[in-house]
Amino acid sequence: MSDIGFPLKDLARRRFQTMLTMVGLIICTATTVFLVTFGDSLGFQVSLVTGGKLTSGFSYIFSLFIVIIGFLNFLAGVLITSFLVSTAMHERMRDIGIMKATGCSDNSAFSYFLTELSIIIFTSCTAGALLGILARFICISLLNAIGFSITQKPVNPWIILLIFVAFVLASHILGVRPIRKAIKVKPAEALSPIFQLGTTSGPKGPASSKLGLTFKVAYRSLMRRKSATIQAIICLSVVLALTTVTIAGGMVANQTTQDYVERAIGRDVILVGHPNITRQYVDFLSQFFEAKPMEQINYSSSEYRIPETIISKLNSTLGVHVDPRFILEADVTEVPGIIINPEEPDQPYTIIGNHRQCEALIIGVNPEQVINEWLIVGRVLNSTDIHSAVIGDSLAYEIFDDPMKQSALMLGSKTEIVGVCLDPINKGYVVYMPIKALSEQTNYNLLFLKVEPSKRSKVIAEIREETGWEPYELNGVLDKHLVFLNRIWSLVMILPLSSLVTATLCLLSYMMLSITGQQRELGIMRALGAKPKTIMKTIFAQALLIVLASGAIGIVVGFAVTWLFLIPEAVVSLITLVSVIEWLLLALSLICLTSLYPALRATKKSIAGVISQP
Repeated sequence: MSDIGFPLKDLARRRFQTMLTMVGLIICTATTVFLVTFGDSLGFQVSLVTGGKLTSGFSYIFSLFIVIIGFLNFLAGVLITSFLVSTAMHERMRDIGIMKATGCSDNSAFSYFLTELSIIIFTSCTAGALLGILARFICISLLNAIGFSITQKPVNPWIILLIFVAFVLASHILGVRPIRKAIKVKPAEALSPIFQLGTTSGPKGPASSKLGLTFKVAYRSLMRRKSATIQAIICLSVVLALTTVTIAGGMVANQTTQDYVERAIGRDVILVGHPNITRQYVDFLSQFFEAKPMEQINYSSSEYRIPETIISKLNSTLGVHVDPRFILEADVTEVPGIIINPEEPDQPYTIIGNHRQCEALIIGVNPEQVINEWLIVGRVLNSTDIHSAVIGDSLAYEIFDDPMKQSALMLGSKTEIVGVCLDPINKGYVVYMPIKALSEQTNYNLLFLKVEPSKRSKVIAEIREETGWEPYELNGVLDKHLVFLNRIWSLVMILPLSSLVTATLCLLSYMMLSITGQQRELGIMRALGAKPKTIMKTIFAQALLIVLASGAIGIVVGFAVTWLFLIPEAVVSLITLVSVIEWLLLALSLICLTSLYPALRATKKSIAGVISQP
């Protein structure tokens, strides 16, 4: 027989415990692989670098979500592996005692159990990596099926290898510890039922007299296995923190990013202009969720000019907010900035930046008439600004070191940057500047209108009559942006919610170990007249106490991470908050209910058979 033949047979003989450990590690590995590779396909990665459809600002939010979820998922995976290995070693104390009593050395026993651990880890990590890649392929196919064009890029093998090696090494490091601890036990202790189950003579610390009998018995049982109980609480706390960040962070981030987009594009906005210009503007907006070839247009052509008569007429109409603009494409060049260092006489100033350049969409506006409300770092344009600009987040990231301390060269003049905005148009490569700074052009080629609902149809009819152009309502393209963000967040949240399965496995494994240690006392309780319902209530109370303790830690940590690190200027509606609470309560309830399975198994055994066990 080969060196791994007997360990394989032994793992197959203990199928339930083996599958618990493997499923937990498979889920965590698959989730991490999916998040990283799926994000890479859309342009947001763990390196926080954008290169896909989203702007740098939106990519950063998604990337930060992946980093936090990936770290918590990795931590949960290796902790659960260590905990499940620890519970398995508790159950196999008698095997260890027999092996050592028959002359097996510590090294031989350690090698045997290490081989079993390695088989579980390598098999689980391999299966998890393949499952994560498959999940990524399915999710991208779903997005393409509902109308979003996303390329199935080849998976980066180095990313997969890095995740695989990280899980393998960390799982081995933490998994070896309970094996070493078990191997050091003396044969007589290993064969003792009390030591084998990790019990103590009694609970440390009083049980509150205010607790009912069921909870007092449950509390004392948990305290008798204090080490295993603490391990279970730590594992469940990490998993519940992961679950909270996934649910709360995902739902809040979804609502917040949609709010950012709606503020940038505007709700119920009517776009007026020559069909070529309006189509070009909509195509610039659509770059956020699908790549479209852009036409070369002479934006200064007289045929694209908005008639002054229609602008004057609309301005004089009550209930109509007119935002005239002039758009064009031009190169933007970075101008190095100088930072004064008064506290460093040896180096009184520092030069930042270079002369990087890229093409951007330039939009000339009248600052006092702008209808958009972007999320801005810095400030918005005001009526006194001339050679000032607000630039998009991707443009700021692409060619500037510190845009608020630098300037830009565009259209032949130097322009001060006063703010950076989060805007989906042209994937964030956009510049907003006062139209009076565009010295060669004083007219407009686009109108943005906010019209009261009661006057909407009349205004649209007048525009058609005056210009012969068909006004374009931006709600359609705005809704596509919102649907795209919602679909991405929904898909990104699906697999991390599998952490509920790992939490269930963790609690289930602990309860199986705990019930094994309580077989005799549960049998005595039944012999003295306790009904199976009482036994089940006692076991359920143990699970409830563990879940409540873990939830108090994990949920608080998850909310803190969500609000302090994940989302800038989070937007949270009452409906979203209630939904988050409902989902978390449902998750805790489902985890608690899993304890009924081992409880049912415990009550089905005969009283005589339970009491007669050594």
